[in-house]
Amino acid sequence: MKRILTFSIVSVLAVAVLGSCTKRDHWRDDNRNNKETGITVYVSEVGSAYSVVRMDYDGSYAVVYSLENDKYYWPEKNDVIYGDFSIGGGRTLYNKTAGFNIRLEVDDFFDYLDDAKRSVIRKEDQGTMTRTPGTTVNLQRRTGTPVNK
Repeated sequence: MKRILTFSIVSVLAVAVLGSCTKRDHWRDDNRNNKETGITVYVSEVGSAYSVVRMDYDGSYAVVYSLENDKYYWPEKNDVIYGDFSIGGGRTLYNKTAGFNIRLEVDDFFDYLDDAKRSVIRKEDQGTMTRTPGTTVNLQRRTGTPVNK
């Protein structure tokens, strides 16, 4: 009787310990430094390097600024972008749709697309944006009048 009781207690403990071990990580924090995927949902209407990316993880919208000199590398609408979407500083992300790496800077996150679009328009209406030393992007307002410095 003592052997059966000891064996059953040991086997129950072994099942509990081994059953709690798993290869899958069920815990996920909300840290935006993780590699995430997003889809470009808005591209600047005046030809600036700003665009808006909808994050797949939580549905928020990231306002991103392309650090590439060539417009060919700027995100286009419906491009799938993968990488580190933490705010501030330039970083290399992967454009899955186009099949190459791009340099972007994430400016801000918003819960709603309209708020993100307004942020892009505000940034564009502020005037000339310096992208890299020695190069600038000249913008004009949607009314057709040039932006005053």
